[in-house]
Amino acid sequence: MTRPSAGSFSFEIGNRTGQPCVSFLNPDSRKANEMTDTPDLESQARNYAKDLGDKAKSAISDTVREKTDAAQHQAAAEVQTTADAAHAAADTFDPGSIQAQAAHMVAGHLEDAARRVRTLDIEQTVTDVSGFARRNPLLFLGAAALAGFAATRFLKASEPETQPYATHHHNGGTYGSS
Repeated sequence: MTRPSAGSFSFEIGNRTGQPCVSFLNPDSRKANEMTDTPDLESQARNYAKDLGDKAKSAISDTVREKTDAAQHQAAAEVQTTADAAHAAADTFDPGSIQAQAAHMVAGHLEDAARRVRTLDIEQTVTDVSGFARRNPLLFLGAAALAGFAATRFLKASEPETQPYATHHHNGGTYGSS
């Protein structure tokens, strides 16, 4: 049995129908238009990559939406819990007193806030904030900086208080207020 020489055959990946395949071709039988198989394969690869990208984007969007919904419901539940606590505090005051009325009013506002958080459309809010930031970039940056400073002050104020006057030991002696 005679084997063909190494140069007498080539192989091709893909075919005109768009289906991936590998075939060995005799170079003498190859037609000029068979060179279009490479662009078909390239097109298939691009479409496949696009489909994978779309699926990944969809999966990420779904995950982000689930996490956002969970955080939204958690925030609403915490605000509602605070409203319930304010109502309970109001009930400890004399009925009709200014303190009871104020506590009930605060609780009512908190309940409204919880309802707004529950029904908030996060995607629309992000779109609105993005649009505002594009229309008013300096105002947006200023507001973001102000919010950052306020958050920092709030976090510092809520830290557990350390001993204000530390006692320092130096060479066996003690100095500082105690």
